[in-house]
Amino acid sequence: MPKKLECNYDRNIFTQLEETIQLTEKLRAEINELKAAHRQEKYIQTVRYDEVSKELKKFDKDRREIADFKEYHKNEISSLKENNTKTLKALKAAQSEEVRELKEIIAEQALELAQLRAENQALRDIVNKNSGNSSKPPSSDGLKKIHNSRTPTGKKPGGQRGHKGEMPHFYEKPTKIVEIKRKKCDCGGHVCYLNAEYTRKQYIDIEIKTNVIEYREYTGVCKCCGCAVANRSPVKDSITYGNKLKSFSNMLSVEGNVSINRIHQMLAELSGGMIKISEGTICKWNKDLSKLLAPSIQSIKEKLLTSPVLHKDETGVWVNTKLNWFHVLSNDKHTLYYAQKRRGKDADTEAGVLPAFKGVLVHDNLKSLYHFNCTHAECNAHILRYLKAAVESRSRRWAKDMIEFLLYAKEKSENAALQQSDIDELHHLYDDILELGQAEFLRGEKPNYSGDDWKLLRRMREFKTQHLMFLSDRNVPFDNNQAERDLRMIKAKTKISGCFRSTDGDGIFATLKSYTSSLRKNGLNIFDALVSAWDAMPVLF
Repeated sequence: MPKKLECNYDRNIFTQLEETIQLTEKLRAEINELKAAHRQEKYIQTVRYDEVSKELKKFDKDRREIADFKEYHKNEISSLKENNTKTLKALKAAQSEEVRELKEIIAEQALELAQLRAENQALRDIVNKNSGNSSKPPSSDGLKKIHNSRTPTGKKPGGQRGHKGEMPHFYEKPTKIVEIKRKKCDCGGHVCYLNAEYTRKQYIDIEIKTNVIEYREYTGVCKCCGCAVANRSPVKDSITYGNKLKSFSNMLSVEGNVSINRIHQMLAELSGGMIKISEGTICKWNKDLSKLLAPSIQSIKEKLLTSPVLHKDETGVWVNTKLNWFHVLSNDKHTLYYAQKRRGKDADTEAGVLPAFKGVLVHDNLKSLYHFNCTHAECNAHILRYLKAAVESRSRRWAKDMIEFLLYAKEKSENAALQQSDIDELHHLYDDILELGQAEFLRGEKPNYSGDDWKLLRRMREFKTQHLMFLSDRNVPFDNNQAERDLRMIKAKTKISGCFRSTDGDGIFATLKSYTSSLRKNGLNIFDALVSAWDAMPVLF
């Protein structure tokens, strides 16, 4: 090998050797550092081990102390545990009993609350009832402001443009004629009337005059036979009152609803004190007239029997502190009143009309009337009032819909005769509203099957044919207002007099009122007809 190359080779080996030595020193330094770190960590672990050992020794000491304490207080702890267990059981039992009592109290309070709510609703229903939403009379409303249920028409009050007016008319047969003709002019000249033309003016007044006729009966002697001849006047008693006076008294009592003592006072004042009639005589005149009207009452019954539609209603009256019943059976031309001590089938049978009647009887859901073999129709005016109460007291939606339906059906039936298809459609609509009403009722919080709204629903479903009869028969009215109007004067009479004093007073008044009411419906003069009745010629209808 050349010498130069050998030198280079040695130099490379030396360089590699130096690098190896440096790397070895570096590794040795790192190993020393790791040893030092290991020694440090080992020292720390030793220190920690010593601390843990101390803690374990302390823990063992505490455990031994606790064990000694438990062993020392073993009986005391057992006694405490036993006492605590008994106390806990007693507390749990007491708590369970208290919870049970509280549950019973809550249940009682819930029941009481439900009862109070029902009572409150019932009281609210009673307070909210008036003549507009129930069968109560208007006189029971007191000073409450009554809502006007009439639909506004938009017309001004008073007579409407184009209506036929009424003017006072001249009487063709005046009682007295006074001709006003001046003989001299203001200038002193004589006044001549060249034609018979004149301007008419009449002064109308009424004159009440007492007419007393005295009959003087003499007894003479016949010159031929010497027999005594007695003269007899047309009156039997020493004082006899005329039929016009009796008729006037009857008219005040029956048509004017004037009390007996007021009639006594009025007759005395109108006659200037000449006519002083006892109250018993005035009552006797009413009783005597009622007997004379028997043929007229029988005629009224016969006319009612042949009527296609009759109206029936009744109301309570007091007779000698006992409740009796005043019945009415009527149409647009005739009225029959009859008083009974009771109501129901027997009372109507005694009147003698309904057992033989075969037409349509309109009434207010009086169940006893369904015993009679005739066609029945229900009054929808009462239903409208009950529906209004359901709307105001319980906010029933179906009741509001039914009110609108009935008014719509009434208007439609009055305007024109309905076809069978229209009638069927209205019947279906009626059924749909009742179905909605039942669903609304059942959705309530607690349905009250004894409440007024459920009774109304059941009634309208059960008597559907009777309520909707006015749709198929135009002779049948929508309501029973005819009978209610006829009974209104009876309520006015009892409101003034309070009651009937005698046991037959209500029957006498019923007979007289049947006669005068039928006269008025037929456009006849009541006073003249009363005078005719006293002359034994009552009007036969």
